[in-house]
Parts: sequence; C-alpha cells; structure tokens
Amino acid sequence: MLSSVTIRPRLRVLGASAFALMTAAALAGPAAAQNAGPGGGAAPQPGPGRTAPETAAANPDTVSEVVVTAQFRRQNVQQTPLAITAVNAQMLENRGETNIAQVANQAPNVSLKPQGAAFGPSLGASIRGIGQYDFDPALEPGVGMYVDDVYYPTLTGSILDLLDLDRVEILRGPQGTLAGMNSIGGAVKLYSKVPDANDSGYLEGTYGSLNHMEVRGGVNFALVPDQLFVRLSAVTNHYDGYVTRYDYGCLNPGSGIPNMVGANRDCVVGHEGGKNYSAARLALRWVPNDKLDVEVIGDYTYDNSQNPATTLVHALPLSTAPGPFGPSPAQLTSVGGVTYGPRFIPSDPYASYAGFYMPSGSTGPLSADALTAADTSQYKGWGVSGTIDYKLMDNLSLKSITAFRGYTSDWSEDNDVSPLPLGLGVEHLAHQQISEELRLNGNLGKLIDWTVGGFYFTQKTTYASHQDLWYPGLVLDFLQDDPVPQHTYAAFGQATWHVTDKLNLTGGIRYTDEAKDYTYVRVNRDGSNNLIVGALNGITGHYAGTHVDYRADVDYRWTPDFMTYAEISTGFKGGGVNPRPFVPAQVQPFGPETVTAYEVGFKSQWLDRHIQLNAAAFYNKYNDIQLTLLSCPQFGGPGPCALPINGGNADVRGVEAETEIHPFGGLQVDGSVSYLKFGYLASSLNPATGIQPWMSTPYTPKWKWSAGVQYAFDVMGKGELIPRIDLAYQDSVYSNAVNGPLNQIPKYTVGNARLTWRSATGGWEAALEVSNFTNKLYYLTTFDLTGAGGGSVSGEPAMPREWSVTLKKTF
Repeated sequence: MLSSVTIRPRLRVLGASAFALMTAAALAGPAAAQNAGPGGGAAPQPGPGRTAPETAAANPDTVSEVVVTAQFRRQNVQQTPLAITAVNAQMLENRGETNIAQVANQAPNVSLKPQGAAFGPSLGASIRGIGQYDFDPALEPGVGMYVDDVYYPTLTGSILDLLDLDRVEILRGPQGTLAGMNSIGGAVKLYSKVPDANDSGYLEGTYGSLNHMEVRGGVNFALVPDQLFVRLSAVTNHYDGYVTRYDYGCLNPGSGIPNMVGANRDCVVGHEGGKNYSAARLALRWVPNDKLDVEVIGDYTYDNSQNPATTLVHALPLSTAPGPFGPSPAQLTSVGGVTYGPRFIPSDPYASYAGFYMPSGSTGPLSADALTAADTSQYKGWGVSGTIDYKLMDNLSLKSITAFRGYTSDWSEDNDVSPLPLGLGVEHLAHQQISEELRLNGNLGKLIDWTVGGFYFTQKTTYASHQDLWYPGLVLDFLQDDPVPQHTYAAFGQATWHVTDKLNLTGGIRYTDEAKDYTYVRVNRDGSNNLIVGALNGITGHYAGTHVDYRADVDYRWTPDFMTYAEISTGFKGGGVNPRPFVPAQVQPFGPETVTAYEVGFKSQWLDRHIQLNAAAFYNKYNDIQLTLLSCPQFGGPGPCALPINGGNADVRGVEAETEIHPFGGLQVDGSVSYLKFGYLASSLNPATGIQPWMSTPYTPKWKWSAGVQYAFDVMGKGELIPRIDLAYQDSVYSNAVNGPLNQIPKYTVGNARLTWRSATGGWEAALEVSNFTNKLYYLTTFDLTGAGGGSVSGEPAMPREWSVTLKKTF
C-alpha cells in the first residue's frame, strides 16, 4: 500500500522541479510535430525505467521474460549481474499475495516481518542477515524500501499493499551504489502499473472467514488520445481479529484482580489481529512526443486496525530480589494479592489477558488519574511524486524523480500482556519527507552504458509517547515529544563496458553526506520536571558523517541462455544518536554499519526456456554492527542503560538458488532455497552487549526454502482451471540480538492453496483460497523484555487456517 504523509514542501525543491518540467515541456514543443503518433500526438513510448512488463510471455508453457531497472536501465533480469527476485503481477495473483511481507516467503535469505504491538504498524526487514527491526526514528533501516523509485525511510508505514502492481524486485546484497543509504542488506522495489493508451480496468471482491471483506479495482483510460492517460486504483480491506482479549477478573472471580467488564457473560474485552484499511492511487501520465514522458502520482492510505495479535508466551515471576536495575517495587509483586507469573498465560494460544491500563504513582488500578489506552493501531499516510523522463538525444536521457510524503501513526502496547500494571506505552509518530533524484543516462555507442546522478533527501519525524513502565528497580512515568530532523546528499555514477558481445565490466561509486539531530523532551503528565529522566529535557544529540560506496563486477555470457558473474560491492546503514538515554551522559552518537560483499553467481535457462535456474554464493565482511549496551557505567555511572554502539564485526556466508520449471503444457513448478551462516568475530565484541560469538542477528534463519506447483486444465474450451499449492519453510530464529531460549522462534512450514478459474472470454475469474491449510500455530515475531527486567515475552501468532472466495472481472 502506498503509505505515508504530512509534508511541508521546501520552495527551492518545488521550484527546481517546476523549472525542470517547464524546460522539458519547452524543449518538447518543436519535436511534437516531427514525432507524431496516430491522431497527431506522440506515440506513447515508455521512457527509461518507466515500466517493465513481461515482454516475452506469449507462450505460457515457458518462463516469462521479466524486465527490471535495477541498474537504472531496462534489462532482462537474466542479463542483470545481480541477485534479484523479480515477481510479476501474474505470479502475485497466482499465489494470492496482496502485501509485501508475503512475497518474502518465496525470496531466499529475505525476511520481511510485520512487527508486534510494541513497534506499531511497522515492517521489520533483513536480507542476508542484515537489517533492522526497531521502528525508532533514531535508527536507520537496513533494507531500502522503494515504491516507483521513491524512498520510504522508516519501518513505520512500510507494510505495503500490492495494489495494482506491475512487479516486485528484491535485490539481495548491499546496494550502496545503486540504491544508496540504508540498503546495506539489499533493497525492495515496487513498481506500479503505468497509465497507457488502453481503455481497460478490473474489479474484484473477496469474502472469507473472520468476516473478511475486500474490494480492489482499477481503471485506465486516455483523457487525450495518444497523449494524456489516467490510471486510478483503490482497495478496501477488512477482517476481524483472531486473538480474543478476555477480562481476567471476570473469568477468575476471587483472584484479586478486579472484574472490569461487569456482568459480561463471555468476559470478552475485544480482539486483536484484525485489519481495516483503505487506500487509493491516482496516476496521470503525459506523453506529448517520443522524447518526453511525465507521470504524476498521488496516493492516500487510511488504516484503522486493531493492534497486531499479541499473546503472552513466557511470564517470569518477579520478586523483591535485585533485578537488573535494583530491587523490585512492591507494586510489581503484589496487586490485589496476585503476583505476576505464568498464571497469565492462557491455555488458548489465540487468547490474551492484556489489561491496557496503568495506575499513576501508587494510587492503584483505575484510579482517577490512571493511564488507559485503546488496543488499536492507526495510520494515515499520503504522498505525491512526479517523474520526468526526457530524451535529450538518441544516446542521452534525463530522469527526475521528485516526491513529497508524510504520515501520522498512533498505537499502544501493553508490554506485560497481563491484567497487572507493569508497562504501558501510548505512541504517536508524525513524519514528513522531501526527496529529489536526478539521473543522466547515456551510452557511447555499443561500447559503454553510463549513469551519473544526484540525490537530495530531507525528513523530520517526531516521536511522541506516554511511557509508564514499572520494571524491577525502575519506575518510569513520563511524556516525550522528540523531533528527529535529518538530511542527506549523495552523488553517484556507474558505467558498464561491453568489452565483447559476451564480456561486460561494471563499476560504480556513490558519495553520501548525512546528518541527524535528536532532541529529547522528558516531562511529567502535567508538564512538570520528571525526577528520573527530566535532566534530559531540551538536550539535543547530533550525528553527522560521510561515506563512499563502490561496486565492481564482471559478467560473461557463455551462451545466450547462460551467464556467470562475480562482484564486489559495499553498503552502509547510517549512524544516529541514542534514542533511549536515562541520563544526559548517555546522549551519545553511534556510527554507521558497513559491509563489503563478495559474490559469485550464475543465471541460466534450459531446454528452450522451459527451465530457469539462478544461484549465488556470497561472503560478507559485516563491520561496526550497531549493538546495544545493557551496562554503561562509563556514561553516567551505574544504573539502567540501553546505549547503541558500534560493538562488533561478523563474517556472513551463504548460498541461494531460485528455479522455475515448465515441464509440459500447463504445469509450472517454482522454488527457492537458501543457507546462511552468521558468525560474530569474538575479538570484536564488547562484553557489555551480552552478544556471544555463536549468536546471530534477529530473524536470520540458517535454512529457508519454498516450493510451489500449479497446473492449468482446459475446461472444454470454456476457460481454464488452475489449482496451486505453495509451501514455505523457515528455520528457527531469534527475535533479540542477545539470543536465548526465551526469544527463540521455532522452525515452521506453512502451506497455502488456491483454485482459480479463468473464463476463455468475457474476462471473468473466480478463486477459492485456503491459507495455512494445516492450521499450523507459529509465530511471526516475539518481544522479549526479560533482559530488561520486564519478565515478559510476548508473541505475535500468525493467522490460523482461513478461507476466502474472490470474484474478478477484467474489462
């Protein structure tokens, strides 16, 4: 879904973009009559990177050609010397995938996880063991997210609906030269369908279990024949939650926990895991001649959902014995005579006793000044972008991408997931961004293709929250309202030398300059000074740095259907300032992470494109990893600490393969497999982080595989019936950087099935889908607070078995 938000445009950026558009229009004028298409207008030719449809899909019994733009120009994915998972619109529909997290199931060494309630509506992402799962705006993503070449800089707002897409490109390995900052693990790029001259559209509706009701549609038409085109698409999606919140006191009279729902017979407070969102996208494309191509896109998203499904997985009893921060306050160990512990873990894995309230001070639950929170997650986002492609001459073109985006998001989390008042947070994010990218593409005949460009990016995220935390030895109740402004400048270039018709040498470089401030606001509910963290109020931390990334590779095409390549590339994840200090001395900057990657691979097609097999092996030197100190007496003396530092290096090795097979008419088999070995270097680790050499980064499985099979049956010439089954396996992972048994998520295999009927004429389609058809209980994420003395581990169970029926009309 095209997510994102409030924006206050800078006049100099708007002015530059407007000047570029007016100049391009003026230059286009004389050329219009010379390059007229039917009706006197220009033939609608896509500019560089405008769209990348399947260009050789005429035979459904062979592998379709997919064109990508990962190297700033249109290339067959099989001729691109990069590890890319490219998924076209038809395959997304065949698999029934409607959001970006689902695509990761079939992408080797890729993890895209919608986060639990503590991190709000955000997407944790990592590729080849490198990424980010903490939403805090002080921390940078490790995987670059792009929609129509516009950068999405925060994890919040990155759970993207695959509305009206042409394709998804997942680039594995550091993309520091091609994508830029924060693509140290790789990049995920979504490309929408581009308006064209065809009058067409589609409308589909879905109904299923959990009261699932979903409508999607799109329409494409020409406002001015052969020159001005419009594409409008929209989606609305609703389904009920699958985790039930019960009132503990209602279910357990006499337990000492008060009954909060009165004479409610079923004791149900609410549900979690439900979704309710709508989004729309409008694209306007102007093609006055074969030199100029202008597209303006606007999008809006409104998401008013329940909190992510959250259940209590582990609950450690708390006592008055000293914890990490000192002795436990009496409120933690006895509320109404009830102590915290395993009693609050329901026997039903899809149930919760979370109370979502906290007292103020020691006045007790539900006092007049208690803090209560809604068990919801809201997101409002919008964006406007403009792309100008201008062909200056036959071998030279200019591309400008200007974007304004913004969002607000509100959510809350009950950290202890129990009726006891141990930890509650009420969160708010407000984000705005402006970006401008210019690319000049050219070639020297058939000898060299080259690109040079520049990138400007500015953003401001304000993180406001009310934190009420009662951990052992530490009781915090404060408001924060922290502005985090940031700006980035970059210049880049890349060239490919076609030494022969089989041998290519590619080199690229990018220079990045970035700076970020973090200003702390820490006050009581009434605005007065907070005795514990009030000394931070008004302090600003600053980070600034520069970085140079490079890329060099060689590829050789042994036959038209078999290519090998070898590559060295680098990337970085930006530094920042500690977002969670307890004393002023802990306001410290931390530097960027870096990686140098060595990769070899091959891309191949066999038996007249009936088989496609691609594979890669890599070795990464991952340095200056951003880890968190749990003890930092050198900064403010003894006491609590959560200070990010550059605290370790690691070697990362892995292999991965993808295949697609069309053995005979109608049958298709596709699959992927990956193996990754992550190893910290013992000599590089700071002992205060708690990291041991055998540990790995969060959500990094050693093994991962997927398999899908479908067969198209002809139904007496009236259409075709296509059954499909998909399986995906993920090895066990850890959700915390400090790996331990309480934050280990067991391995799992999940299966989905879909039966599709497509009419031979009339454009009708119907599908029956069953997700998680074995009804497997598995967890997407967990949130382990035991290391901080919180005593709880919460989990985000995936949806149980669900079914849905979809009817679609294409016209």
